Amino acid sequence: MTHMEGTPSSSGRLNRLAPALMLLALLGSTAGTWWLTLDRWMKLDESYSHGFLLLVVSLFLTWQAWHRERPVVGFYPLWLVPFVLGLAGYAIGDLLGVQALRQLALVPLILVGLAVLWGWRQLVPFLIPIGILFFAMPVWDFISWPLQLMTTSVNQLLLGAYGVDFEVEGVFVYLIGIGAFEIANGCSGLRYLLVGMTLSSLYGHLNLQRWSSRILLLVVGVAFSLMANWIRVFIIILAGYLTDMETSLIEDHDAFGWWVFAGTLVPLFFIARLIEGRAGERETPADSGDRVPAQPLHRNSDRWAMGVTVALPLVMVLFFSSSQAQVETRMQTYSLDPLSSESWAPLFQRQLVDWRPHMKGTDRSLEKTFFRKDSGDPGEDRVTGFVGLYTYNPQRGGHEAVMYGNRLYDRANWLPDETFAVDTGDGIQWQGLTLRRRASEQRLHLAYSYYVESFWETDEIRAKLSQLLGTFNARSDGSLMVVGIHCGECDGQATVSELAAELRPDLQAAVDQFSVE
Repeated sequence: MTHMEGTPSSSGRLNRLAPALMLLALLGSTAGTWWLTLDRWMKLDESYSHGFLLLVVSLFLTWQAWHRERPVVGFYPLWLVPFVLGLAGYAIGDLLGVQALRQLALVPLILVGLAVLWGWRQLVPFLIPIGILFFAMPVWDFISWPLQLMTTSVNQLLLGAYGVDFEVEGVFVYLIGIGAFEIANGCSGLRYLLVGMTLSSLYGHLNLQRWSSRILLLVVGVAFSLMANWIRVFIIILAGYLTDMETSLIEDHDAFGWWVFAGTLVPLFFIARLIEGRAGERETPADSGDRVPAQPLHRNSDRWAMGVTVALPLVMVLFFSSSQAQVETRMQTYSLDPLSSESWAPLFQRQLVDWRPHMKGTDRSLEKTFFRKDSGDPGEDRVTGFVGLYTYNPQRGGHEAVMYGNRLYDRANWLPDETFAVDTGDGIQWQGLTLRRRASEQRLHLAYSYYVESFWETDEIRAKLSQLLGTFNARSDGSLMVVGIHCGECDGQATVSELAAELRPDLQAAVDQFSVE
């Protein structure tokens, strides 16, 4: 082994102490994120309730691997690059308040931190024992929507082949003259996918020697997990069709799903046994001399290097953590009359034809509806408008303009129909969006934008990244501004564009004033 590749140490005490200190430092600097993760594991009706069991299995397999391998501590400087990048990614997630980014980094940071001390060859036996924790990290929700769409498409083919009379709209399956099914988040199959990947990985770790075989089994496990959910949804919809929605499977769909998933484990483990019997799998891998020979490490430079590795997570939490003082949510209302009383009159309600944005935990907000005086009498097809302003100051964990749970519209009731650009003056562009109510031709026309720390953005991801850019100015606020129009005969897109251009300066001034209070 060359010095550039890494330098080993033969001190038994150091072999135990260095990784323990590094893991403790890493755990201390990411403790807040781990607590949030443990809280998600305690929610038994979500996809991550297997987290505690997986943690116990991971700890046992890791102890078993360490007892068997006895890795020798050294210093492998090339692994500092991904380690520092991982810490930086975690710090950025902390700064932006992106919980998923922090949770995404937890398990890779453990593995890369150990790689700095052990090197790649000694880390390999620990990849699965530690890596399976990633299947319990609450970061997989982002694939729920694609899984819902995939399940809907597959069942569209299956129901069509069976001759069922139905229509599909988004993730809703309408059985003509009978009822409707929503392939919701819980029907995405995410729980089965995570459990299937976990079982496949554990079987591969315990019974397979070759990584190609382990990866093959993992792919097969993913396929069978997805298939289990497709079959479950198809049987439930078909049963509802055949029984006029009287089947008990509709109420017991969750328990029924696990029975279907258990059934798919039979062919999965049969295939696993076939893979296990392939040539090369039953051979005990020979000791190729990859284990690093124990060589005393007396040079102070290398000991200092290992000390720096252990200290890096603590440095991160001291200098980059966003552990702010608790800020009480004020729940105030803007004192603002945004529309001219000569043309518009208030309706004294907070929603427009059963639509309003869903924004949680705002510090100051405004929700008002109006009707245009010259557009008709009550009961006629009047032009009605909505003005919404939702501000978080400062933005912080659980109180952000862009976060899980905040949404511009309810997907269960509304579908995006068309987008268009809205010029609000001064070179500021808002996003225009036409919504259509499900199973009807009723439409709403919206114009909206995020105003984050003096930056205008219409995209959620760019609005989130604006929090990072905002660290270079004195502001820490984030707002959503939205204008809505409902009318039968008017040009809704033109009307909402004119209204947004009229309102934007006053809404911006109100937020700017609040940001300096």
